[in-house]
Amino acid sequence: MASAFVCLVSSILTARPALAASAQTFGSRAVLEALWTPAELAGNAAEKAGKRLETADLAPPARTAPQHALAPLPPELRGSIRRVDTGGKKYIALTFDLCELADNMAGYDAPVVDALRRENVPATFMAGGKWMRSHAERAMQLISDPLFEIGNHAWTHGNFGVLDQKRMLEQVQWTQAQYELLREMVAARATAKGVSQDEIAKIPLLPRVFRFPYGRCRPEALELLAGLGIAAVQWDANSQDAGKGTGDSVAKRALSEIKPGSILLCHANGFGHGTSEAISQIIAALRERGYTFVTVSQLLALGRAETKAECYADKPGDTEIYDKIFGDGTMHPKKR
Repeated sequence: MASAFVCLVSSILTARPALAASAQTFGSRAVLEALWTPAELAGNAAEKAGKRLETADLAPPARTAPQHALAPLPPELRGSIRRVDTGGKKYIALTFDLCELADNMAGYDAPVVDALRRENVPATFMAGGKWMRSHAERAMQLISDPLFEIGNHAWTHGNFGVLDQKRMLEQVQWTQAQYELLREMVAARATAKGVSQDEIAKIPLLPRVFRFPYGRCRPEALELLAGLGIAAVQWDANSQDAGKGTGDSVAKRALSEIKPGSILLCHANGFGHGTSEAISQIIAALRERGYTFVTVSQLLALGRAETKAECYADKPGDTEIYDKIFGDGTMHPKKR
């Protein structure tokens, strides 16, 4: 097992240095503390509420393509990643989607983030590009925090089972570019505060993981991401907090599905029901079971990624229904 682990890490280091580096650092405590006070980082309940826009926001980011690039993915990271085979070692990656469509402004579930910070638990936030633009200050805080990894969740939650090649690329690259713009703002602010460039350099230049909105993809979408060097990360444990659950039911569902190497799906954009109430229960229970919390990229460096040729929520084909309901996915369906 030890030699296999060394070989896997060596493969990642050789084929994709950025991913291996991200397994060690994501942000900078020095940057975070220089730019925001604890009171500014703390959330308030009003931030959770979202709203529907009268006119859809179709504007692209100020930069439509990132200035940096990642090396193409190695073979073992291509495909839809469901979980990681850790050889039975109890590692778990908590992930939280930050979705936002073109015709709405989602929220920010501050108590979720506050709980993770209070408990010192690493997590990965799969952030939509438009969400990051709408919530720039909160996004910059998450980008700067060494506890958290930021993943790409498409610009306006586009449906990669429907979008053509051009629009798929826009959904991915616009989000990469928006992240890059916010990181540059963080770097400029931190430099003005006298933070060292070594500390600023700890913040990744680009997201290295991606989550398909609606759990939908097709081979062309997986190929696109692989060429861009971004790992497609889905989940094998679903909290179902997007339903009408409670903190207890969300925690019970999540804990019933988690096993070593699991990736748990939750939401932190205000559309999670019971998430903030459940997260402390989930953390306490998993610690009692002997689990160690890691980000997605850290998890990928700790074992063998289990990949599929298709994307789904709980079983193959179960997300195809969203093609009819949402179409290209970027706007809510009209009420009839």
